[in-house]
Amino acid sequence: MPRRGKLKKVYELENLRLFGAICCLHRTLVRSNDINLAEYGISAVQFHTLVFIHFKGANGERVCQRDVERATGLRPSSVSSMLANLEKDGFITRSASADDARTKFIALSARGEELCEKNRELMDKCDGRIRAALTEGEQVALKSLIDKILASVTD
Repeated sequence: MPRRGKLKKVYELENLRLFGAICCLHRTLVRSNDINLAEYGISAVQFHTLVFIHFKGANGERVCQRDVERATGLRPSSVSSMLANLEKDGFITRSASADDARTKFIALSARGEELCEKNRELMDKCDGRIRAALTEGEQVALKSLIDKILASVTD
């Protein structure tokens, strides 16, 4: 994590616009999340992929690489590499489709399922750091503002 002085300088430069301040906050939260995930040897995008596979599987849906590409917004070559690493590290398994040998279905291994079960714990840890910085009223106001911004940029 960057030292507070360095972070403050970056924030001051980016804080000229709200977008810059939001980007700086996002990067800082991602770094914090990466620290939480480091003990499992995976990155945030790998974790996001595991959670995506977990939720799809829990709804009875099968997941293939193209689904992961859409969910993460990553290029096919990046997703292919990431999935190979997750498989090598024992978080997922891949199996060929009976209909099309080119299609590989992705499922969580026991190790991947175990990590996804820790999802709530990891999210609570990150959420706790945010909540600790704000009063209850500020938390409600921030959530309302985030919802308002998301609604305007997703239309």
